[in-house]
Amino acid sequence: MLLYGAMRCLAALLVSLLVFPLALRAAPVSQATAENKKCLECHGQTKLPTMSVDDRKKMLAPTTLPHSPDPRPGLFVRGDAFDNTVHAGLKCVDCHKSATGQLPHGAEIPQPDCNGSCHAAQSSDMLQGAHAAAAAKDPTSAPTCITCHGGHDILPKTNRESKTYPLNIAKTCGDCHAKHTTDPAGEYKNGKERVEGYLSSVHGRAVEQSGLIVAATCADCHGSHRVAPSTQPTSLTSRGNIVATCGKCHVGIEESLRASAHGLAAKDGNTKAPVCSDCHTSHAISRTDTPAFKLDIVNECGTCHDETGPAATRKSSLYDTYRRSYHGQVNSLGSSRGARCSDCHGAHTVSRIDDPKSSLSAANRAETCRKCHPQSNASFAKFEAHADHRDSKRYPLLNGIWWYFVIMMSFAFGFFGLHSVLWFVRSAIERIRRGPTKKFVANGHAIQRFNKVDRINHAFVIISFFGLTLTGLPLLYADKAWAKSIMTSLGGVWMAGILHRFFAVILILNFVVHFFGLINRVRKYGMKNMLFGPATMLPRKKDFTDCAGMWKWFFVGGKKPAFDRWTYWEKFDYVAEVGGSLIIGVTGLMLWFPETFSKVMPGWMFNVATLIHGYDAHLRLEKFPVDDVMFTGSLPEEELKHERGAEYERLVATGEIDKLRVPTPPAKYRRFAVAAGMLAMAIGTTLVVLIVLAGIGVI
Repeated sequence: MLLYGAMRCLAALLVSLLVFPLALRAAPVSQATAENKKCLECHGQTKLPTMSVDDRKKMLAPTTLPHSPDPRPGLFVRGDAFDNTVHAGLKCVDCHKSATGQLPHGAEIPQPDCNGSCHAAQSSDMLQGAHAAAAAKDPTSAPTCITCHGGHDILPKTNRESKTYPLNIAKTCGDCHAKHTTDPAGEYKNGKERVEGYLSSVHGRAVEQSGLIVAATCADCHGSHRVAPSTQPTSLTSRGNIVATCGKCHVGIEESLRASAHGLAAKDGNTKAPVCSDCHTSHAISRTDTPAFKLDIVNECGTCHDETGPAATRKSSLYDTYRRSYHGQVNSLGSSRGARCSDCHGAHTVSRIDDPKSSLSAANRAETCRKCHPQSNASFAKFEAHADHRDSKRYPLLNGIWWYFVIMMSFAFGFFGLHSVLWFVRSAIERIRRGPTKKFVANGHAIQRFNKVDRINHAFVIISFFGLTLTGLPLLYADKAWAKSIMTSLGGVWMAGILHRFFAVILILNFVVHFFGLINRVRKYGMKNMLFGPATMLPRKKDFTDCAGMWKWFFVGGKKPAFDRWTYWEKFDYVAEVGGSLIIGVTGLMLWFPETFSKVMPGWMFNVATLIHGYDAHLRLEKFPVDDVMFTGSLPEEELKHERGAEYERLVATGEIDKLRVPTPPAKYRRFAVAAGMLAMAIGTTLVVLIVLAGIGVI
């Protein structure tokens, strides 16, 4: 019994120690409740909201709260209004001090300003922020404490229903800022776009759609009370502070950025050094793995790296040379498959190439290339991503090759372009003088000029040429709208690449077939005859004589030269086609299988291959719209005699003419040839026009 009594005494003592302090702490609440009953005798009347304004004036003079069309909407206060709020335990007169000691109080009761000892620090911060500056200009449109926190219903920011709860802040701030066309400091012109940008951003979607209370809200980036424009040095979003602000959440990225070339430049006082908002924007921050962000990051980097300046060592900017590279071309055409700046240089860990930590340092470069090219080696990594063929000091070999193509192609296209124009003019003059050109008709037979293999060769040359041109040309003019339209019509960069390789295979196979055809001709006619005889495709003295004779005919008229098996322009076309196919084929294979070729050649050779691969018409009125002999393989004997008099006389003299007489080809061959010729001419002419207009800057 004695032990039982002692335990009861001890329990009573513990209860008294716990309950008594709580009772003391609860006492002020009860006192406040008692004091507030006096106020609630009026403000607790449920009919108060339905009373007329005149009746309200009899009780209290109205004062209009910001953003409220109804005078004094908070006149009615529930008896338990404060129970769960941060102000639980306070008396009405603690905030409405002017009503202390007088009931009924006067008609004019100033709105609480929260500037007392309770919120001195917050009030001080707000007075130094943009909201206070806005209030000084227009008190009716600027937010007050009540706007953001509420009036009698202020809940702790940890309460789900609080206006300052993380999931509610966007709405609290957005309700005002979406209405603004210009902020007080003139920082932005369309607040609605800013609000919508945030809501669609990774931060906004994390809050609105995923309900993540740890996602960044307006207050996390701009602060709660001392909200200042980003143009002010004290602002959390100013260039000097934005990295630290973002770093509150992105700790690891902040550390990487501060140690990078960009971070070190900013530390040294470079005000142009990029900060978070330069690359990710301020409000509409998107995921970095989306196609839109990947395509745009190059432009973001180009904002700074598109300058050369007087002291620059490069002729073209890094942005410009990237855009001219294959990676930049496919990026411009809307494909995110090509490597971007951040893929090679890193995103937040960007370092100078001579820095051992750089992803492009000599020790790390091959590993960086392996992210896209798994089999790349040290030789492959010597490829110059920013090589500039126009820079003779840094890239003399590329510059020399470029000038060679410029001069050679200018001469070739200039010479034969003028050749075609003059031929057209002279043919028109002759037609006016002597009437239309005679139409040669095969009288029961024709003369075979090309066999079936030759005709198939011609067909595949045309198919592969136009196929490769249509799928490859848009890369060279990737910044032009028409190039993007062509690429889109082909199914995009990836599909165009597949088609380009398909036509490349046709070109290679055609080249192989032609090579074996040449071997058969050598066996049939002999090497000497194929090199130096009348059927050779190599230049002879007669070709120069014929060329001079044609130019004389262009200007003077009279009789054209008597041509042999091949004319000088046909030989030029043949050598250009065969030589060009060989060069384009080899360089194309190098670019198709760079990792394989890098095992036997240095990486800078791919720069040469890229340049050559990218750089590497004849109109006769009497043959318009097409010379169908390449499709039919034969032509009328009178036409051969008229156009190639020297060959005809030689064939007759040797008796070979009889061996070449074949049946006249069906009329449908002619119709097919005309249709194919018109299509080829339309495509070729369109491409030439686009190239010329793009070259002179019209489109």
